[in-house]
Amino acid sequence: MITEPSIGGVVMDDAEIKRHVDDIARFVLSRPVGLIVLVLGPLLWVWTGLMYSSVTWQPLMVALVGSILLIVLFVVMTRRSASRVVRAQYPVGSRVVAEVDGDVLCTRTALSRGETSFALLAGVLIVGGTVVLKRKGGSFVAVLPAAAFSETDLGALQAAFAG
Repeated sequence: MITEPSIGGVVMDDAEIKRHVDDIARFVLSRPVGLIVLVLGPLLWVWTGLMYSSVTWQPLMVALVGSILLIVLFVVMTRRSASRVVRAQYPVGSRVVAEVDGDVLCTRTALSRGETSFALLAGVLIVGGTVVLKRKGGSFVAVLPAAAFSETDLGALQAAFAG
């Protein structure tokens, strides 16, 4: 196990993990695929129920209940998945430190150390208390607690991708 840094960053307790999970779930649910599942899926179910409910109301009711269950199931699965990932990546009691050194982002956790060049990143988003780093090519590469950054490092990271 790598020794934890002595200063800076954030110690991951249950409250910080919950905030991080909430932010990640909000981020995932607000992406285009999440919005399609949350909006278009239920609308198609209800439309199908309306098409088959000319004689009786039962298909419409089944479609309404099914669409509500689809939304609830998708949100619960997203939160569980985010919780599993966050708890595996940041065990309770571990310290997470993120620093900007020139054009490199350095991260340290109880389980790993990493350096990511800004040249590999396409952008940065801040969702609540979470920093989401987007890799060039379209996929998101990392989510870090914003509290792991100092104010200066967070400002430098945002400035590197502004405009």
